[in-house]
Amino acid sequence: MTKKYDRDFKIQTIRMIQEEGKPVAQVARELGISENTLYRWMSEFKQEGKQAFPGSGNLKPDEKAARELQKRIRDLEEENEILKKANALLCKRPALIYSFIHDHRFKLRVAKMCAQFDVSRSGYYAWQKNKDKQTKRSTRRKKLEQCIRQVFLNSRRLYGSRKIKESLEQQGVHVSGKTVARIMKELGLKSRTVKKYKATTNSKHNLPVQDNVLDRQFSADAPNSKWVADITYVPTSEGWLYLASIMDLYSRKIVGFHMDDRMTKDLVLKELDRAYSLQRPNGPVLHHSDRGSQYASLDYQARLDKYQMQGSMSRKGNCYDNACIESFHSVLKKELIYLEKFKTRSQAKKAIFEYITCFYNGKRIHSSIGYKTPNQHERQYRSAA
Repeated sequence: MTKKYDRDFKIQTIRMIQEEGKPVAQVARELGISENTLYRWMSEFKQEGKQAFPGSGNLKPDEKAARELQKRIRDLEEENEILKKANALLCKRPALIYSFIHDHRFKLRVAKMCAQFDVSRSGYYAWQKNKDKQTKRSTRRKKLEQCIRQVFLNSRRLYGSRKIKESLEQQGVHVSGKTVARIMKELGLKSRTVKKYKATTNSKHNLPVQDNVLDRQFSADAPNSKWVADITYVPTSEGWLYLASIMDLYSRKIVGFHMDDRMTKDLVLKELDRAYSLQRPNGPVLHHSDRGSQYASLDYQARLDKYQMQGSMSRKGNCYDNACIESFHSVLKKELIYLEKFKTRSQAKKAIFEYITCFYNGKRIHSSIGYKTPNQHERQYRSAA
């Protein structure tokens, strides 16, 4: 049953809004009345004053006539206002008329505006429903843009659309790669990686070398079963800084690394010692490197024997035999080294240490291990074992 409110209730409600400054939405919620109804009461009270909200049978004939006249004047003024404000829309398509009705629905009656523009109320309400759907789509789009921007910034502005898509999937946000690529382009989000260059170690020596046991079998069934090692160069204003790294092929984790201003066998020995100390392999490890003199040195080979590791070396001049660790050094340069200009070796060491331990091992997802981080992939193996 429709609720009926007497004149005093309506006037008290309007005064509560006008004099106490309460928001219409709050009053409507507290009293259980629609906002449209309150706006209509306020409009009638503003136009008719004390004659607003007449009760049944409580008006004298002259008062009733005056009220009818006032109502007629109000209708004419309302129609004139409609024509005045929307004359330019009369020859336009209905969507513009509906938009005008929607913008003035709290000041002018919807039924009157629809009749004046010769459009149906059902057509207006259908347009309003579709408009609400478009608003929801716009809201979802803004949320998706925020998620994409957040993942992009968390990746240090390095991820492309494919990795951002996979990161969103892991967060429960399902979206196509094409949509991510399109939104990134519209937002101006572009990976800041730069082109790599190639540097190699010295393989011109007379030291004994190992056979290529790895033979490009870059997958592994468990952590600490296959390690690959290499050296790369990092430019600074003080001169070269040399970085030696060891990668576990199972998780793509950098399990050991060391930096120095000289490329000697001590560089790779400390790298190997750190990897062994941190990982503590409990089984045989296949250790693969290039034919550089540092890795072929008697001291390094003796250290491999001490740790019960089987040596393996790339074929002469074939960089693809050690592609995984070289790819890591390429990524390091594209995502860090060439985006910075290091004044000192100390500055470079600090940045590289943070990149490897915090970002690369802990946050950067890899397609080769199912778009997980190296640390995450290794933990999942150990928890399942």
